[in-house]
Amino acid sequence: LQHQSLAQSNQQLDAKVQHLSILTQKYEHELALFKKHKFGSKNEHLTAKQIHLWDEAVEEDIAAVDLELERLNADKTDAATEKATVNKPKRRLLPDHLHTIRIEHEPASTQCSCGCQLRRIGEDISEKLHFRPAQFYKEQHVRGKWVCDQCDTLTQQAMPAYVIDKGIASPELLSHVLVSK
Repeated sequence: LQHQSLAQSNQQLDAKVQHLSILTQKYEHELALFKKHKFGSKNEHLTAKQIHLWDEAVEEDIAAVDLELERLNADKTDAATEKATVNKPKRRLLPDHLHTIRIEHEPASTQCSCGCQLRRIGEDISEKLHFRPAQFYKEQHVRGKWVCDQCDTLTQQAMPAYVIDKGIASPELLSHVLVSK
């Protein structure tokens, strides 16, 4: 019974792949025509009357894609609903040979609201690339992680605001790049 259901699922998936492949070829052809229309020489352009001929085809294509999406969503199996992990590309580290300035961001008080002393359990380090005329250096912002042993409360200083959130360029470097252009 399980073998039959797997074979049936496999056939359904093959049919979906074939259908989507045909749709992809159709859309690639339409895209090529639109590119030819947009970027082709002037004598190859469509007239205003000819452009209206595409409206019906576009509406049909949108309706077909909507139907296909509804059908695919209805046919989802438990295995298909498992979330795949997405590998995010990681930013390369700044070179070690750059001069480093370490700036510590610690909480104003190391005493918990319950009255106990906080204990440092780690730190988060973010690096920003800075620029002085003819000199690059990196600035490390170290935010200590503090925890209360009594109530398990984690405390960490907030990251200072920057022009580009989560970016490595400092305001000085950005201004230099803008002025240099």
